[in-house]
Formats: sequence, C-alpha cells, structure tokens
Amino acid sequence: MRRRWIFLLLASGPVWCADFTLTCKLPFGSIAPATDAHAACGIDGSEKGGVAAPAAKILEDHAKNDLCEPFADPVTVDFTILRNMQAQSPSKTPLEAKTNPSRASLKNFFTLGQQKIGEGTVVRLMAFIKDAHISDCTSSASAGEEVNCKLLGIDHNDFHIPLLDPSKPNAQQQDECTSVTAEIIPHFRPAAWNSIDLKTPTMNPVRLTGPLFFDDSHNVCTFSSSGAVTKRETPARSSLWEIHPVYQLEVCAGTSAAQCDVNSASTAMWTPYDQWVTAHAAQTTASGKSQREACPGGTPTGSKTKGK
Repeated sequence: MRRRWIFLLLASGPVWCADFTLTCKLPFGSIAPATDAHAACGIDGSEKGGVAAPAAKILEDHAKNDLCEPFADPVTVDFTILRNMQAQSPSKTPLEAKTNPSRASLKNFFTLGQQKIGEGTVVRLMAFIKDAHISDCTSSASAGEEVNCKLLGIDHNDFHIPLLDPSKPNAQQQDECTSVTAEIIPHFRPAAWNSIDLKTPTMNPVRLTGPLFFDDSHNVCTFSSSGAVTKRETPARSSLWEIHPVYQLEVCAGTSAAQCDVNSASTAMWTPYDQWVTAHAAQTTASGKSQREACPGGTPTGSKTKGK
C-alpha cells in the first residue's frame, strides 16, 4: 500500500495516520463509493505524538483492515466450528509479546475436513442479526478505536454486529453471550451498509462473507455445565473468532434456517443487502438507533424502520 502521512488535530490531541490506499480488488467494489471517507486513517491505525503504536497492535490493525484476501471460494463455517476454533486457539502470549510479536500461529491452525483454516481465511456464515450498531463512537474521553485512529463520527467507526445461531430453537431470542461477531469497517463502506444500524434485517437469516479475525483484545462469556451464563463479557460473545471485515452481506428470502441454504447460489434465495433493503425497508429494525444518537453528528434522519 502507498502511504501518505497526514496530521489530524483532535480534541484529545494530535494523531498521526497513514493514508489508506488499496492495491487489490475491493471485495464489494461494485457498490463501494469512489472515494474512501476514512482514507486519512491508514492500515496501521493510530500513532500518538508521532510515536508508532506497539508492533502487536499494528499487526492486529492490519488483520482488521484486511480487504485483500481471495474471496471467490469462501469456506462455509457455522457457530459450532467458530466455538471449536475458540477452544483450540493458540495462546495469546506470542500475539502480545513485547519483542517479535507474531500472529503466525493463528494462520491455518484449525483442521476443517481436508483443509486448514485460521486468521485470514475467507469464510461464509449464516446467522440471524441480533442488532447492528456503531461502536466506540461517543463523546466520552475514551471514545474511538485505535484501528480507526480514534476518530469520531459514523463515517470513522465500525458497525458491530452480534450474530445468533439460526439452527437453534427461538434463535432470535438467544442470549448475546451465545453470539459471534461480524464487523463492517469504515474504509470504502458502501452507502447502504452505512445505514445497517437503522435498517437491520433481524427477521431473515443473513449470509456474511469475509476473512476470519481473532479478536484477542477481548474475552468470551463463560457458561455453567447447564448452559447458564456464569460470566458476561463486554462485548458479549461465545468465540473471539469474527468475520472482520465483512466482504459481502446477503439476506435470505425466507425467515427460518430451514428455508435458507448457506451454500445455495440461488439469487431468488439470497439477495445482496443493498438491493434487498430497497424493497424491504419496512421489514427492518432500527436496532442501533440509540448508539447512533450517542455518536457525535450521528442523529438519525427520518426513517420508516421500526424501533427496537
């Protein structure tokens, strides 16, 4: 990537960021904007006072911003696989080492059939969306995420999407601690995706495609032998393995997992979200309205979506 250093003066102090320029085919290029509203923040994320972030953090930010993995042949995964990956994940120690940190142990470490998968493997997952909301975007002193250069505003932060297992009874009523996560990053974010929090398809299964990322900055919820939550983490989740960043988001025509085949190529079954929402806005939920209102400059405009 070609980089150009840009100085930004924020209320919290100066932040140095590298320009974000892609040298690969954008996975969602057909619906992406011509220019990147978040281009001033580079793949390395924040620098503070001209001092680079720790090496381990830069490696993590690179993985979070990875828009260049081959995506033509995604590997199908489900919630059981992502939880099994969690149980077998390598130790966090080499990821956070003060000298020579490495994420190499996360690559191709998990056996799935005849192949190995891990961080960077492009997968697809069918799920119900519990909600979608802008994250790390408030007016508090701790707001902003380092990967996004601590910038505020809707255009400069991730959409955090907790996902629920569609194979379970009463799937949409599951505790968020049973969820896994997807993140839509701000770089080159399509206009339709930029309103996912106000027009969330919560009633239909969705299919998400993107590379796996191990979010080692957080922890998973814990459960008793009976399945009760014994420790709730924030954000709540059952696996640190995420789809991050999202490369593709599709919505099923059906409203149950039985009506939706994750591996189907049928355009009657799976419709890209940007097309689906145009015809089905009345079937969506403004699931992230309160978080948007708490984000500087994020007061939502008039919408026909129903509140949650």
